[in-house]
Amino acid sequence: MTALDWGIKASLLDYVRGRGAGTVEAGGGATAEGDRFRFPAAGEGAFLGSVTLTAHSGMLRLVIADPAIVRSPEGWLLEIADPHEPGERLAFATIAAFDGERASGTALTQDGADLFFGPYEAGTPLDDPRVEP
Repeated sequence: MTALDWGIKASLLDYVRGRGAGTVEAGGGATAEGDRFRFPAAGEGAFLGSVTLTAHSGMLRLVIADPAIVRSPEGWLLEIADPHEPGERLAFATIAAFDGERASGTALTQDGADLFFGPYEAGTPLDDPRVEP
């Protein structure tokens, strides 16, 4: 495993980029490759880096950092660093199926949806991540 390749949500990125001064920036080791982001591996299922979405003069600011694909009792989760609780993790999305490389059925959890303050609900589909071997 060398990296996580993930587009987050194409329509969200289009929305942010279409808001005048809206920006989508990769940092902390993550890189942008077209409309997808590459997060380098940091350990088993864990990855480094961040993508910061900013629009509406900073009223919309979301940092998606240090993603990880983890097994839970209910299946697979995509976790991120909790943007409001330093050192904590947030279950950002559920993953319906994961074969060690490709995920499918990625959708926001309630905690993930709450980061958007309304426009998205739990269960909103996201782009599926892929782990590069």
